[in-house]
Amino acid sequence: MGASLLLLGALAWPLLFSDSTFNEDWLNHLWYMWHQSVAIRANHLPSLFLNYSQGVFYPLYAFYGGTIYALTGALSLALGSVLDAYVLTYLLGFIAAYAGWYWISRMFGLGRWLAHAPGVVFVTSASYLMTLYGLGDWPEFLAVSVMPLMIASGLEILRADRVRPLPAAALAAASIVFFGTHLLTVIWGSTVLLIAGAAILACVPAARENIGWSRILRVGGLVIPALLVSAWFLLPTAAYESKTVIAESYPIFRHLIERSMYTVAARRLFTLSRARVAASVVTTSLPVLPMIWVIAGLGICWRARRGGTWTRVLLILSAMTALLLIAMTHAGVILALPRIYATLQFSFRLESYVLLGISGAMLAALIVNHGQDRASRIWVWMLAPVLSVCVIGAAQQTAAYPSSESRSLAFSSYLKPTYEQEGLLNYVHDRVNVSREHLPVVNFPPTSIRDDRASVVIHDPPGQRVETNLRSGPEFVHVSGAKIVGADLQANDVLEIEGPTKRISVSAANSFPILAGRVLTVIGLAALAIELAMLTARESRHRRATRSQRANAQPN
Repeated sequence: MGASLLLLGALAWPLLFSDSTFNEDWLNHLWYMWHQSVAIRANHLPSLFLNYSQGVFYPLYAFYGGTIYALTGALSLALGSVLDAYVLTYLLGFIAAYAGWYWISRMFGLGRWLAHAPGVVFVTSASYLMTLYGLGDWPEFLAVSVMPLMIASGLEILRADRVRPLPAAALAAASIVFFGTHLLTVIWGSTVLLIAGAAILACVPAARENIGWSRILRVGGLVIPALLVSAWFLLPTAAYESKTVIAESYPIFRHLIERSMYTVAARRLFTLSRARVAASVVTTSLPVLPMIWVIAGLGICWRARRGGTWTRVLLILSAMTALLLIAMTHAGVILALPRIYATLQFSFRLESYVLLGISGAMLAALIVNHGQDRASRIWVWMLAPVLSVCVIGAAQQTAAYPSSESRSLAFSSYLKPTYEQEGLLNYVHDRVNVSREHLPVVNFPPTSIRDDRASVVIHDPPGQRVETNLRSGPEFVHVSGAKIVGADLQANDVLEIEGPTKRISVSAANSFPILAGRVLTVIGLAALAIELAMLTARESRHRRATRSQRANAQPN
């Protein structure tokens, strides 16, 4: 355990002991979370809207990571520090990824030392560390990090005779974070896990014998309510995403994938170097030595004609990893997929699932070959230098973290984004007419917004069109005294004044997807609370009964 903590501390030390922001997005996500924490402090509930100097009622949290911003915002209020809460979530991500792989390894009988191997490979990989230090993609880092923990707790529940509170709580928490962070990771990650699970059930008879529908329903009974917790922003996303600028930019994303394929060229992937791709922050080198080690284990298994459950699992995971690697390096494969998958922006994002496959294949290979014969024992001992190279490479990559501006910049101005290109246009409404007229300007001061409501006094006559700093669509806001008729060149809403009025008021809309999403979130939270309470009570009764039986069995 001490060695594990030392390793995770070595990987995370720039988070703890430097003042660097690593990347523009790292600071942006901190800034967005800060705004959500302020909304929660004021209204006791998270908001769908970001209000800042360039626009108000911008529905950022309705489309991007709403739940994780809300959870971390609430955590920051409890800790009294936005920055501490933000850094803590990164540390929890490291722990979730490592502990998840260790849990799976121990679950299937690996010894204490060998059980660390899959987790070491995963958290020291170049792509995993790049997501944190190179890209600063906080939601994607957290979503990828909780996947091993989600898999481990799900497998524990599938294999156990009865559901215990700790694995249930771990599965619920990991699922809440997974579904509430990065939508592309949710879409791709869920698909990869479902295909892998279906393939194992179809091709491994022992899995079908040990895992019945009742046990699958146990997992679903926790995962589905955890998914519903994020319905407050996922349902509006599903309903209104097609009307946003980012949806209309789909052709651009197709070209972006093609233009960025150089980052996953063979010379970039199959190398021990952790150097960044030229003119980019991307580091995409695969864990080559662990891959060679797994292939050697597959060869030993094949030569010794070792069949059975785990040999089949090893073959399935190896095949899926190879297919993902092919897809990642061929733009045509990605672009041939449905739009929901092809809106990937960068193909190197698939490397996270390749890493899951490599770690899973390593685990299966260890279970199949460990201690079988002399060749297997030599092969297992070769794991020590392989893991040493992984750790050394990760230490070098971490030490070369990109030193950027001070973190205090996020708090230098509440109203102005620190680095993000001003405009934040991805999620504005794209189905309105663009006005090129020079119109009177009416602004809603961001600091005057309370409980997602704002108003401003006007002196313009009925029928007059005015430019505003509203950055929302008619699905998300209700406007009194005027109506949204278009947008200006900066994507701000253009309003037309209705009737004799001296005030325009704006409030959050209560459309069906928004209301239904809130109701489903409440249902999901209530269902999880009831399930965990019932499991805890049942576990308490079981322990009391066990102690009573032991007491009665003791001789007088």
